[in-house]
Amino acid sequence: MSNASKLIQEMQTYYHHRAAGYDASMGYGRPEVVAQLADVIAHLRQLVAGKRMLEIACGPCFWTEQIYDCTHSVLATDYSQSTLDQAALKQLSANKVQLQQANAYELSDLPGDFDVVLAVDWLAHVPMSRMHDFLRGLHLQGTGQVVFCDQLPGAQSWTGQYDAEGNHLQSRHLKNDASYTVIKHFFSDAEIAAIFSEYAVDVAIARYPDVRRIVLSYSLTH
Repeated sequence: MSNASKLIQEMQTYYHHRAAGYDASMGYGRPEVVAQLADVIAHLRQLVAGKRMLEIACGPCFWTEQIYDCTHSVLATDYSQSTLDQAALKQLSANKVQLQQANAYELSDLPGDFDVVLAVDWLAHVPMSRMHDFLRGLHLQGTGQVVFCDQLPGAQSWTGQYDAEGNHLQSRHLKNDASYTVIKHFFSDAEIAAIFSEYAVDVAIARYPDVRRIVLSYSLTH
């Protein structure tokens, strides 16, 4: 098994065990935290409004809950059934939102046609050696718009730990004292340009430093 595959597997295990407490750990249950994210949420709503949306790595669906009502429909996917179980507790409108287990690196079997794909806190976890496999597979879905929302680094974000392929690594700990290694990229403008240079896309970058958020969006032409 390659190092990238081992890291992917370790991250899958980590988020499986973190699922029940994920929203609380991010502060998503606190109205003041949600209010602080209002500008980011408004930006995402504008990008997905009226569209058939595929969401990758939806987790417990906090972000889905904030924006689904303005879409045409949402297929929210995640690798981990435990996170989808948490998402189901939100009782999102079945007329708008479907939940489905799916591997973000194997999207070809997903049903339906989509106008936009959204992934929040996902691109930062993709190994550099799998980045183009993921993006090519995503682009084959034929979506018109692609939107990635990730975190900007905080004071304690940088660890100085990198593996041989340039993945920035962090150690994460859960309440059971288990320790996990996760990939957490914080891409500069130059790194974003390099990643997307082989695709005919114009990436728009919006930053929200007060809440440590960045939104990347671009349109696909086929």
